[in-house]
Amino acid sequence: MVIKALILDVDGVLTDGRLIYGPEGELLKVFHAHDGLGIKLLMAAGIFVAVISGRKSSALEQRLDDLGIDHKVLNCRDKVTALSDLSNKLNLTLAEIAFMGDDLIDLAAMRVAGYALAPSNAVTDVKKIADYVTDTSGGQGAVREACEHILNLKGKTLASYFEPSETNQQ
Repeated sequence: MVIKALILDVDGVLTDGRLIYGPEGELLKVFHAHDGLGIKLLMAAGIFVAVISGRKSSALEQRLDDLGIDHKVLNCRDKVTALSDLSNKLNLTLAEIAFMGDDLIDLAAMRVAGYALAPSNAVTDVKKIADYVTDTSGGQGAVREACEHILNLKGKTLASYFEPSETNQQ
């Protein structure tokens, strides 16, 4: 199995799943810095990262822009079609894609992806079909843990990106 892309749900995966509305009715979201670094290092390792979410918000779009995630499908009602479209756009097979979800709406996409991941606070039915369940909850570093897991499958670690190379030790 070779994972070449990680597709993420947002609410409950990149966030803790709570929906917080501001005084003007705007949707606020809280993201974890550990997830961001994991995503950036996974992309540095040559693995595409994309998002498929049932919601759209300016906070989410800002976070995705900050992370350099160009491939995103927001306000999505059919995650399997979105996953297939992203697969074609990235020129990958579904078997080369990992999908991380946490709720029932994610089940179908998790079933068609080559590898399924879930945060520890996912609903039971999602955890049952996941190939890997993180020890960490969504919004609390679960994506970071998933990124580390994917790199471990490739024989790499996130920490290796911070170890001095032989050329730097001269």
